[in-house]
Amino acid sequence: MIAHPAARYATAILVVTAALTLVPAATAAVREAATPGELAAAIEAAQPGDEIVIADGEWLDAGIEIDCWGTAEAPIVIHPRTPGGLTLTGASWVRLVGAYVVLSGVKMRGGARAVARDGVEREQGSAPIDIQGDFCRVTECAIVDYNPVGREARYMWVVVRGVGNRVDHCLFRGQDHSGVTLTVNVERRHSNDARIDHNWFAGKPPLGANGGETIRIGTSYVSVYDSRTIVEDNLFEHCDGEGEIISNKSCANIYRRNTFRECAGELTLRHGDRCLVEGNTFVCADYPGSRGIRVVGRDHRIINNYVSRPDRYGIALQAGIPDTPLSGYTQVRRALIAFNTIFAPTGDCVRLVSEETEGMLPAIESTFANNILVGPERAVFSRAPNPDDFVWAGNIAWGGEPGIEPREGIRWADPLLVEDEDGLLRPAPGSPAINAAAGQYDYEHPGELLWQLANVTTDINGRPRDEQPDIGCHELSEAPMVTRPLTAADVGPSWMN
Repeated sequence: MIAHPAARYATAILVVTAALTLVPAATAAVREAATPGELAAAIEAAQPGDEIVIADGEWLDAGIEIDCWGTAEAPIVIHPRTPGGLTLTGASWVRLVGAYVVLSGVKMRGGARAVARDGVEREQGSAPIDIQGDFCRVTECAIVDYNPVGREARYMWVVVRGVGNRVDHCLFRGQDHSGVTLTVNVERRHSNDARIDHNWFAGKPPLGANGGETIRIGTSYVSVYDSRTIVEDNLFEHCDGEGEIISNKSCANIYRRNTFRECAGELTLRHGDRCLVEGNTFVCADYPGSRGIRVVGRDHRIINNYVSRPDRYGIALQAGIPDTPLSGYTQVRRALIAFNTIFAPTGDCVRLVSEETEGMLPAIESTFANNILVGPERAVFSRAPNPDDFVWAGNIAWGGEPGIEPREGIRWADPLLVEDEDGLLRPAPGSPAINAAAGQYDYEHPGELLWQLANVTTDINGRPRDEQPDIGCHELSEAPMVTRPLTAADVGPSWMN
């Protein structure tokens, strides 16, 4: 419902600038704005610690540039009077170019960044929300069905640039045109140190072409640089835009505690090195096109993840291209795959080589340790090259056939999985996985990876591992769960719950 129907303003392109003037927080003011013009004036006058309150209503074709500067101790906060009470529609956009600014509670719905009215094509290519500044935050906001008439118009919904920015507790639903939902632009001169957390990504139909990721961090051309972005505690539901739900294209990023429910795609470490994928839950439910994690590159760690009933595979180690260009496939080297649980009755648990092209390079120098791999109707390992330079330790496999030559470090036994209250499978008391994880006490291992294994101190639910831990992502424990698989009640704007 629109609180103030009269508050509709056409083609208000506001470009406002405020000089960086640091003042004590004690002088902070509350500034009111009922129109785009008043908002422009409030932004221009804003000082560190100020609060700008926007009257509830709907604004049409509003372009809002926020160029004001708070401080770490006294950010400038901009929000509607009622959370979710301001709706931006038409060709509206918001651009944050200052620093230490918080934008909260704004809804963008039913419009499009690229539209045609009266035969005149409007601006294309810019995001509805573009964070160009540093240490800014977009929280408790929503973008819903913000689509042009045709899918061919390509633009991102949210672009994150700069340093130290955060997007959290937002809803992004119904993007049905070409373009990434949320992208982090990586630069050569500095890492992003961005945080993307507690958001709800939903309802992205198949686009039938490349370029429809839900989240992308970087591009192939900057993939050798660190972004150090953290993507955590987000919920993905029916994100089917293309095969890469999350596409990592930079270095040193963290993907943890995210939940994927019935998505036709995967979390892909497409380019870049040294990323951590930890504690994620993939509830695939045999959804067509669903899978878990695909690994490309060097020194990645895949720890404490759960993948259930993927249509295609749980984990794939992509084959590399000799002398690959940046846009190609870097050979997998020194991957650590540890303490994961994969239940794949119709798909593959693990693809050790996901391409069969002659001349491709299989993964090397990697470690599979303490994983539970169950594939009752298919081979546990598919397209396996039987690498001799892998470290295998503490794994339990059970399925139609191994798909790999017998070797020490893979025990063929039923792990006795039972369904828990969250609908996930975990080892029952008496399972051969209990207190059976391998570690430094029983096999030789290169020093760095040995240290990493020794420091897997919690399970997927944040409960402490025993001194002699269990195999798989779950630890049999009476300790309370710190985290669980996410639902819509755990993420997105609080004003929608």
